[in-house]
Amino acid sequence: MTTVFGPVPSRRLGRSLGIDVIPPKTCSYDCVYCESGPTTHLTVKRQAFIHPDEVIEDLLAYFQDYPESVEVLTFSSAGEPTLYEPLTELIQAIKRHFRSLPLVVLTNGSLLWDPKVREALLSADRVVPSLDAATEEVFRSLNLPHPGLELWLILEGLKAFRKDYRKQLHIEVMLVSGLNDHPDELKKIRSIIDSLHPDQVELNTVVRPPADPHSRGLSHDEMEAVCKFFPPARTEIIGHFKGFRGLERDSNIDRRVLDMVRRRPCTVEEMASSLGVPLDHLAKTINELTQKELIARSIFENLEYICVKGEDVQANPNDCRYRPSGEPQD
Repeated sequence: MTTVFGPVPSRRLGRSLGIDVIPPKTCSYDCVYCESGPTTHLTVKRQAFIHPDEVIEDLLAYFQDYPESVEVLTFSSAGEPTLYEPLTELIQAIKRHFRSLPLVVLTNGSLLWDPKVREALLSADRVVPSLDAATEEVFRSLNLPHPGLELWLILEGLKAFRKDYRKQLHIEVMLVSGLNDHPDELKKIRSIIDSLHPDQVELNTVVRPPADPHSRGLSHDEMEAVCKFFPPARTEIIGHFKGFRGLERDSNIDRRVLDMVRRRPCTVEEMASSLGVPLDHLAKTINELTQKELIARSIFENLEYICVKGEDVQANPNDCRYRPSGEPQD
């Protein structure tokens, strides 16, 4: 099962079953804060990386084994999901097969200037584009975009999408200390948000090991101060995942752990709660996978995260932040 992972402990969605149709780490941005690590294939070229039927088969197989394990289906990959060319076909097929589950697309919003991308997302129940910057300088420093992208083009795409999209539009603002948290930038971001009339503004910050190890998140008090710059009735500081009960042993836990940490680092407690397995059972699995050198442990902001260990990790063998070499750029 290569296209489905989780459930992931999402702080905003709860138990989210991830759908990943993008090769890691293929993206139009190389954001300094990305929890999936540095971008190795920076591109704006959309491709059919996998046939939609294979994704549906993976989803059907998952729900046969774990029928009541998730609350939402989420396009959330180690790259940018709108780079998947047959996105319209796939989203419509998912909605036909899994009518009872909401479908959410998390996107950096960089390709919404493309009418085909906007059309593909119209069938999703919720779309969550990112808006981290309102000025070109901050945009380039924070998101490190593909050279073919400019902020004005992305903003026009957001406005065009909002004009046609009638379902839930949430705007996520990822805050990084010293980059986009100063009042002038926040006021300009607020102005753009006001023009988009989103249903919700989600304020987020760096809480997991980022691509750039020097990137730091904001404290609780700093996030509260930033929140005052945004619409009070429609702005939420994203909280921590609360998990769920009903833990059980799982013979496929090795694969499920690897599938999860290949996309994002997680604490052991998050994984146990999200995957629905006892903590002692998971701890044993973590130790075995560590001994096999398939995963690594990384400390960030005094918390231990489990992440995938690559074959070419350099310098610190316990550091999961690395960039594979030899990948092309478009």
